Amino acid sequence: MRRFFFLFVLIALIAGAVGWFAIDPGSMVLQLRGWQVETSAGVLVLGVALIAAACVAIWATVSWLVAAPARLRRWRADRRRARGLRALAAGMVAVAAGDTKGARRAARRARLAAGETPLTLLLGAQSAQLDGDAKAAEKFFTAMLARPETEFLALRGLLIQARSRGDGARALELAERATALQRNAGWAQAAVFDLAVAAQQWKKAEAALAQAIRLGAVEKGLGTRHRAALLLAEAGEAERTGFVVEALALARRAERVDGSLVAAALMRARLDAAQGSERRSRRTLLRAFGRVPHPEIAQAYLAHADAGDGPRERLKFAQKLLGEAPKSAEAHITAAEAALAASLWGKARQHLDDADACFADEGRAVPARHYRLRAEIEERENNDPAAVAQWLRRAAQAAPDPRWVCDACGESAPAWAPVCGACSGFDTFSWRSPAPLAALAAGSGGATGVLAAALISGDPPVPPASAKD
Repeated sequence: MRRFFFLFVLIALIAGAVGWFAIDPGSMVLQLRGWQVETSAGVLVLGVALIAAACVAIWATVSWLVAAPARLRRWRADRRRARGLRALAAGMVAVAAGDTKGARRAARRARLAAGETPLTLLLGAQSAQLDGDAKAAEKFFTAMLARPETEFLALRGLLIQARSRGDGARALELAERATALQRNAGWAQAAVFDLAVAAQQWKKAEAALAQAIRLGAVEKGLGTRHRAALLLAEAGEAERTGFVVEALALARRAERVDGSLVAAALMRARLDAAQGSERRSRRTLLRAFGRVPHPEIAQAYLAHADAGDGPRERLKFAQKLLGEAPKSAEAHITAAEAALAASLWGKARQHLDDADACFADEGRAVPARHYRLRAEIEERENNDPAAVAQWLRRAAQAAPDPRWVCDACGESAPAWAPVCGACSGFDTFSWRSPAPLAALAAGSGGATGVLAAALISGDPPVPPASAKD
């Protein structure tokens, strides 16, 4: 609107001037070096305007010719940039599609068109990784490392390269550098945790784990479990090097962090007993069994009764465990074993019946150990080979006894450990039944059933009473 107003005013002024000169043209005389020119004022103004317009046209033409090389350079640069962007887009699509040749070709075109920019370096690194050329990928990532805008991304790429070739020390160094560059990068903190665990640098792993949990890179519940396992790993190292007091303090911290960690309670109780605190050791185990009714805790607690009056004392200890976890199948099986050792057949059988009910309430399969105990009762009380064989057949077909199994590789271990010896996984052991052998034992009776039961439990086979005779 404003432009229209100014244009209107300009046209009005020009029209007014033309009209004024038409009414009163006037006259003007110009004398120069003997020349005399006489004309009207309007013609003079028109001539001056034409001369000014010609000068402007000449100036514009000269300026355009002078600026033409620069414009040509800009045009060629824009064209190159456009080709580079098209090559980058094609390369990214090829990388996403897994087209190795297309990605490599597009990366080369992008570098030729746009030079070594952050994006072309990244595309070159990704195409080299896709092609399996580790040296070329590392060269690209190293070039990116020198640029502040791509340094962090380069660190991640070099970290992946170092891990793929098994260079844990270099990978840990790169991960720590990445966390120093961006402390809120969750993946970098998680990488420091994993690599520090692999290097058994427990304190460094604990600090990285705390940051990873804070940033959400590690789920809080899993992080709590990992932290307890780290503390227990530190405690084990302190105990091996003779720092028993420090080991005990770490074991207590691990138990406070995760009360369900059986190994923490066992270590704490063992170290308490080693320092002469038998009563504290028993209290620790009793409380731990109340939280997690576990056969290893039960056996450690019953070991305190072995110096007493024999099977009867052991049964009293088993009853105390049952008092801590009255609805636990494991507590009833432990009491049944103690009653069986004391030759109290009816009490042992009653506890096994109660264990059956607990298994049903918990929705768990009855393990082979349960049926082997029933077979032993029939053998020792009634000397009934047929009943013994029947229970042993059921044991052979039952779920395998729980044990420590690595969730990562499926390897079994005699005791919990922070790191799996087979696959080096951290905090991967859980107490559960391994892959069942029931399919091998199905339909087998007699000696075959006894052998299958022994394979499942890991115990020597219990022959029928007639075989002993």
